[in-house]
Amino acid sequence: MKPWSHYLSILAVCAGAFCFSACHSKPDKTKESANSAAPSPTPKPKPFVAYLKNGDLWVIRSDGSDERVLAVAAEGETIQDFVWSVDGSRIYYCVGMQLFEIVIETSNIASAGEFAAPPGVTIDRIEMGRDGKTILINALDANAAARLFALTIGQREARELAIDQFNAMLPERPPVIRSVGELSVSPDAKWVLFKGIVGLGEELFVASVETGARMQITNLYQLGGFEESVETEGGRRVIEAAWSSDGRYVIFNPMQSCSETGLCYGRLFLVEAFGGAQLQLSVEMMVNLPSEWAKESNLLVYDDGSRVIAADKQGFPKALAEGNHPKLQPVP
Repeated sequence: MKPWSHYLSILAVCAGAFCFSACHSKPDKTKESANSAAPSPTPKPKPFVAYLKNGDLWVIRSDGSDERVLAVAAEGETIQDFVWSVDGSRIYYCVGMQLFEIVIETSNIASAGEFAAPPGVTIDRIEMGRDGKTILINALDANAAARLFALTIGQREARELAIDQFNAMLPERPPVIRSVGELSVSPDAKWVLFKGIVGLGEELFVASVETGARMQITNLYQLGGFEESVETEGGRRVIEAAWSSDGRYVIFNPMQSCSETGLCYGRLFLVEAFGGAQLQLSVEMMVNLPSEWAKESNLLVYDDGSRVIAADKQGFPKALAEGNHPKLQPVP
């Protein structure tokens, strides 16, 4: 008979083998859970802001990343203006009377047509028609008088337009309020924005299209930064005001300073469509309101003369880059 120590050794080996087998046959739930977990979604890249710098076309993302030159003008030439395509995949820009197209993803450049202008007429600025196939040209003649044209992308022959024809081809956007008596209908067509006389000055109001009930949404006397010279007549005024693209806010610049020639300036402010805090969006004063407000990203971009600025609807301006004339990439 074999000694007990022999059987104990066998039992120990079997027990060890059983434990090893049991441990290794058990499914690894942690690993299984990790493998079955859905992959994290890739963050959607921020839209680009295109702008001009030293006669060239640049882009930068709205968070300040990925800045690069997109198109360089030839020696002795400059890119005068540009416009995004409707889907934001490309930019059309003009150099002299030539129009070019550049694809954002590949940076491939192609001819987009030529403006065969009448004698003495030059391009001042361009806009994209609502059909996405027409470049609308704001031009100046030899006497600096404005003339309006429409050019189908890829063509040479442009047709001259009357002001009402030109406006009919533009994308729909609420008009800017400049004078007492002007009205701007909200994007949802339920409210009207206008300036009204309060005392010796002006304030902004909205009124219901259905009922006519109105409410004051600004109080300029709660704002600072006004020079004494602009209040000599006793009242504060609004230079311009406009709806945001989603109709939830109104942007305006109060008349805070005027030059000896009568040109007036004001910082940008934002107020909710039915009143509330008046948030300052810009540090520098501006003559006009910027129209580049991205509906999806809730950003307003403008230049202060030398820098591209982005501001959100909480009133936090951020300098993105050196440059001017910024335009936000449309987000499909």
